[in-house]
Amino acid sequence: MMKGVMAALGHELELPPAIRMHCRAAEIALELEGRRLIVTRDLAEEYRLTVDEEGSSTTYSNAKDYANWFMGLLTESAPSLTNKQKQEAILYPSIVFPAFWVDQDHGWTQDYWTPPNKNFLLDQRQEVIRFLIGLPPRHPFRARTAFEEAKAALEKTEKSIELQRFVINRLERDERFVQGETPRLEQRKAQIEQNLEDSRVVLELIRSTTNVFDRELSALEAQLATLDARDGALGKRREQLSLVFSELEGEEEILTANVQATDLLRQFCGREDCLMFQHSDRSFGRSLLFLKDQIKDMRRTDGQLSREMATVAEEKRLVQAKISAKRAERAAAVEGSPQASISRQLSSLTNELVEVELKLAKLRQLATEQERFNRLLDRREQEVIAVTAARPHGIRGVGALSDARRLLSDSVQQWLTTLGTKNFNGAHFDDDLNLFVDGERFSITTHQSGSTRTRIVLAFHAAILEVALARGGNHPGWLLFDAPKQHELDQADFDAYTQRLQMVASRYPGKLQIVFSAADLKTQFEAGDEVWAPAFAVGGGLRFLGPTA
Repeated sequence: MMKGVMAALGHELELPPAIRMHCRAAEIALELEGRRLIVTRDLAEEYRLTVDEEGSSTTYSNAKDYANWFMGLLTESAPSLTNKQKQEAILYPSIVFPAFWVDQDHGWTQDYWTPPNKNFLLDQRQEVIRFLIGLPPRHPFRARTAFEEAKAALEKTEKSIELQRFVINRLERDERFVQGETPRLEQRKAQIEQNLEDSRVVLELIRSTTNVFDRELSALEAQLATLDARDGALGKRREQLSLVFSELEGEEEILTANVQATDLLRQFCGREDCLMFQHSDRSFGRSLLFLKDQIKDMRRTDGQLSREMATVAEEKRLVQAKISAKRAERAAAVEGSPQASISRQLSSLTNELVEVELKLAKLRQLATEQERFNRLLDRREQEVIAVTAARPHGIRGVGALSDARRLLSDSVQQWLTTLGTKNFNGAHFDDDLNLFVDGERFSITTHQSGSTRTRIVLAFHAAILEVALARGGNHPGWLLFDAPKQHELDQADFDAYTQRLQMVASRYPGKLQIVFSAADLKTQFEAGDEVWAPAFAVGGGLRFLGPTA
């Protein structure tokens, strides 16, 4: 099941043949920063993942495109890194997953493991940790332009912060919010809704009183709508007629001028029976008479339209008067009913409910804007570090790295103590973010074994998560532990570990999700925790997977 979760997320790993034979796909639902996503991995295809979000669907058929999308969920500016061939490379999910997923094959033997064919970045382990905790890369590609790009990104974020601060200040000023007002408003909303629900019978009685009026009002409003449509159609016809009328009057003026010009020209003949302009005279005269007849007809039509529009206007006035009178009758009937006083109370409650819901919506908007503001502040912190690290002629990010090393060292020490680790003389991280335990770099060949090695691995992953959250890094907030029985701890130590994880989660609400695969678990769970137990009876035992029918 744990491998299925990671496969659905896009991890490159081998699934059992039976799973590939009987399962069509692995599917997982994600929620990140309010975004709800469904990722489906087609197990029959070599590489095919489909992402569904709010009705839209995108399919990725290669690892690079999917990597760009997935890393975009964790950061707005994924780093451009350098591979072992000194070429440009990106972070793929498969090399980031081992930093927060512990598989049962290799994960419990060392703090970060990837197969040789997946270890292609320069200082890959360090680059992954740097990315998760918000440090700039150790080997950025094209470092010569990194400083300018980092400065431009920082300036853009500074502008976004100022804009976001203005939005929040305006909301707070316009709405005049009271600290801790949301619970009171939620309680009042629930109370009003309950009062309205309790008064449902009264509302039904009021509706029965007004049904006749409502039907008559509906018919009158439909009649008024028909008259409005007719009035609009007549108005359009009159506008068209006016346009044609203007054109005809223009033609009439031209023809009149032509006739007058013909009369003047005829005087050149000096004879009354001159036939020189006879053809033009007849043509202009006939056209002028025809136009005058047309204009006369148009004026008659215009008069008819004016009278029709006046009639429609009068009919509309009468219908509107009837609607006003009917509404007054309806109001009087409601006012005169035994439920009148209750109706006024319900109306007041309904208005108050609208106001309360509007205020809650504004409070939710303010919370969203403040969360966006906090994310911008976290991003600015990372970008300030990036600018410092990329600045030419200086020591790259020494202060930020030193601070991160100190936080990681303190955190892993505390986690090892929480887990009841015995016989160890301290742990710390060096400049390359390697973990040292008892003065020796922790690896698959060091002397720790059994539950001590398990405790170190648990402490390492918890420390990376805790420091990433404290620094506003790019960690998704997930820890997934595939822990078979032979790797389980004493129950008291495991409970201490989970209790401290709960404390971290309380400091960063909505940011953490921890998943354990364990047998014979006796932990006392709290509100919000979930246990997923096997539900399929197969071969005499319970299994997580089974036939669909």
